[in-house]
Amino acid sequence: MSESLDNLKQMLDGCTDAERAALIDYLRERLPKHSLESEWGVGSEIMLSAISRSSDLTKRGLRGIIAEAVFEKSVLAGVMRWERVDFAGDRAYDFLIRSLGENSREVRIQVKLQRTLKGQPMWASQAKRDYPKDAYVVEVQKTRSGFHRVTKKATRPYEFGEFDILAVAMHPSTHDWNRFMFSLGNWLIPLSSDKALVEIFQPVAPVTTGGWTDSLETCLEWLAAGEQKTIFNITPKFHKRRAKKRKRAR
Repeated sequence: MSESLDNLKQMLDGCTDAERAALIDYLRERLPKHSLESEWGVGSEIMLSAISRSSDLTKRGLRGIIAEAVFEKSVLAGVMRWERVDFAGDRAYDFLIRSLGENSREVRIQVKLQRTLKGQPMWASQAKRDYPKDAYVVEVQKTRSGFHRVTKKATRPYEFGEFDILAVAMHPSTHDWNRFMFSLGNWLIPLSSDKALVEIFQPVAPVTTGGWTDSLETCLEWLAAGEQKTIFNITPKFHKRRAKKRKRAR
């Protein structure tokens, strides 16, 4: 098998680009299709062409999904003594994992993609002036916006306690899908108008610091230790939004 494959590779090296493209089409007709190709009735090349023509917002959403897929395959698969827990419905986290053995505990993980601005990695200082100049930024908010019908709070920002760990895919700056930075959800900077909500823009260290680590195992240890802190020692100045006075009708 190995010798035959080596012979095929040598023959392919001698082919023209047009001949190799024809061979790819030949193989596609004979190899099993991806389930999505069968469901949508269109090939992967058409899908990729459609994505390349899509808006930046659409591409950003797809890249976020890729980050989740890589996290599951490359990061979670390598964590010892933890297992993934399936769940139904739309949650404030992307993954739920459970420790094995006695005193089992569950941890909720939210995965986000490092923010870009005009196709380039966005620096934290571009989001807020008081953020570190050597840090990048991640946008931490939900896709859908609105207000809670009872509390009247905005529903797009996350509330503290909705997830335990934030995993940030650093591909925009590292060009490596396997590179992630991790911090604890309760270490994130609160919203200046409501300390119960998570600030949308969070500064992300490109290397391991006291508040960020490139190891999920280390972040799990931080979570178990229960230390209370805020990343980069940044504390916003809290202020209450003043409701606009309604003009009395004359």
